[in-house]
Amino acid sequence: MRVVLVLVAVLALGLASVAWAGDWHVSGTLVCSDCHVAHYSQQHSLFGSGLVGVTPLGGSGPYALLLRNDPNLLCLSCHNNNTIAPDVFGDNNGKLGSPDRSAGALNSGSVFLGNDPGYGDFDGHTLWSTAAAPGGTWNHATIGLECVDCHSAHGSATQFRNLRTSTRSTSNFYNKFLTYVPGGGNIATRDVWLKNIHEYNTDDVAYNEPVTTASAYGNWCAACHTVFHGSSLSTDMMVGGSWVRHPTADVNLTSSRLRQYLTGTSDSTGTRANRVRVMDSNGLWGVGSANMTPSCFSCHKSHGNKNGFGLIFMAGNGSTVTEEGDGGAYRDLCRQCHTQGA
Repeated sequence: MRVVLVLVAVLALGLASVAWAGDWHVSGTLVCSDCHVAHYSQQHSLFGSGLVGVTPLGGSGPYALLLRNDPNLLCLSCHNNNTIAPDVFGDNNGKLGSPDRSAGALNSGSVFLGNDPGYGDFDGHTLWSTAAAPGGTWNHATIGLECVDCHSAHGSATQFRNLRTSTRSTSNFYNKFLTYVPGGGNIATRDVWLKNIHEYNTDDVAYNEPVTTASAYGNWCAACHTVFHGSSLSTDMMVGGSWVRHPTADVNLTSSRLRQYLTGTSDSTGTRANRVRVMDSNGLWGVGSANMTPSCFSCHKSHGNKNGFGLIFMAGNGSTVTEEGDGGAYRDLCRQCHTQGA
């Protein structure tokens, strides 16, 4: 399926005051000429001031849909090594916000763009990859993975991070998009609380659990990673009363077989300074709630990181957290919740 939408480049920071619903690429922060050019020719800006600050034209054009460049390269012209927009590819050289980006970093499987050291095509979402999505069948067999397969080119007034609405039709998926609160006080009936507007640090993002038997986040990811997501009611997760895959909904961290997540202590290594992210129907996120549930983001960075599969190796006891976590191996992540073998 060829995606025809393209992700528009982020505008200058001076337009932040007119951003709609807390995100970019919508309403007053959507400028057509950032991504489109009518004749694939340009000698000056719209106002005659030369080409400083103008998105350059790609060298292999003209491109379909009057685009200035290949869709991925067009997005990365602002979203890589740039201080005006979140750096979503490889190392966080742009440093807009914390180096602990909530989504981590994409990598490249194409000759278009080399990877930063430490990143590879097994470490998360790989741009231009033609492989089928793990746990599913979706793929772009010819053009490969593009930014616009996940993000809406022209923004969204309601969807978290301008994500595209999932088209998966399975009836038990209660919600195919992620509603959110763009800064200010939390609203527990929405899926995500962005504590501070236009922030991308992990600590600024919290996940609610409006429906305790489902995960809107997991359901969205399942549009491509089909069999990896579900609750105890799903045959993809549980067969004959036994788990066959890790659940992403309706399993709370209150079992005696789990570490004392609520109190912030572990069974052998003292107070836990850092924890993996969870959903919480009470909006407390690990300070006393009895309804905290892991989902996709508890184990993975959605873009990826320097660990295999974008996993977050979180030991929970270090003072500094990177996008890879504060541990050194995958068991550090598992033992955040599970006591076996500790």
